[in-house]
Amino acid sequence: METKELHTLCQQYTNYPVKLTLNNGEEYETMIEYVDNEHVHLLYPVDRNEQLMLISQLDGFQSMNNNDYHRYGYGYPPYGYPQAGFGFRPYGWRRWVLPLTALAAIALL
Repeated sequence: METKELHTLCQQYTNYPVKLTLNNGEEYETMIEYVDNEHVHLLYPVDRNEQLMLISQLDGFQSMNNNDYHRYGYGYPPYGYPQAGFGFRPYGWRRWVLPLTALAAIALL
């Protein structure tokens, strides 16, 4: 993709969870906070050890994309049932500024 196309997509997907693919093949799940002419400003969740977390693992993310999440009411399974697959809460969010020229592709999560 051209830089101008990526700039337009980044502006369109501001404040949405996205999957970014860099020119070197690395992929990240992040949120676009702001886009200027040369950079995209990103937010990404981290755990208590400052390790990068996947946005798709966060609490509430499945409720946006999976109707089964609500089958128990209020987004929680009944008492005594396993919590597996119901996401995690991030310890914090960190910012990352990336040059638009480093992006190869972008897609909504």
